[in-house]
Amino acid sequence: MAKKKKTVYKPPKQNNKGFIIIIGAVFVLAAVLLFIISNENNNPSQDQAESAQPGQEIEVSYENQPTVGEEDAPVKLVEFFDFKCPHCASFAQQVYPQIKADFIDTGKASMTFINKPFLAPDSFTAALVGEAVYEQNPDAFIQYYDAVLANQGEMSEPWATEEFLFDLVEKNVDGIDVDQLKEDIDNETINQRVEEDRDMSAQVESTPTVLVNGKMVELDYEGSIKPAIEEALEEAGEQ
Repeated sequence: MAKKKKTVYKPPKQNNKGFIIIIGAVFVLAAVLLFIISNENNNPSQDQAESAQPGQEIEVSYENQPTVGEEDAPVKLVEFFDFKCPHCASFAQQVYPQIKADFIDTGKASMTFINKPFLAPDSFTAALVGEAVYEQNPDAFIQYYDAVLANQGEMSEPWATEEFLFDLVEKNVDGIDVDQLKEDIDNETINQRVEEDRDMSAQVESTPTVLVNGKMVELDYEGSIKPAIEEALEEAGEQ
């Protein structure tokens, strides 16, 4: 009678490959989470911008910024704007003239314009040319501001090209050497100013955003902007 072969149990070989992949994935995920948390802590984030509300103070540097009005005016106004923003065009044509007539021309307020070039790549181009105009002739900036916003193309189209903007300056802005302007937009200082504006404007979510003595106000002229200016004048003992 044949003897039965003895079956010897052999434990299955452990497959460490899957375990190593899982551990690696955990480390990658942890690194990504640390990067995100670090970024949120070190940069003005969209969450911070979304939390900005009327009445909130926004930190602003007025140095080297295009400004209209008396330097020592008791009330300082700020507009964060994007040259491609249709609401900014409406503000420039409907609200700004009222502010100018009531408060800037009377010496009661000045207004500073700060770029928030966030809608498209050519928003940055328009801001760059604006800074170069300001560098050549500070008084000419407001002519450039008016001309670009009055000649906006469709927001979805890349209309704010260098060629278009240089032509606009040549036809509408006084005291500007366009050949010099073409060189200046490559200047590191000009580029840095737009980048600084972009960083500062990260505190607000949309354009236009208006500040009265550093505090955000709603865009209704009669209901919000004008009363806020009048209140600031009262606090300054000017009324």
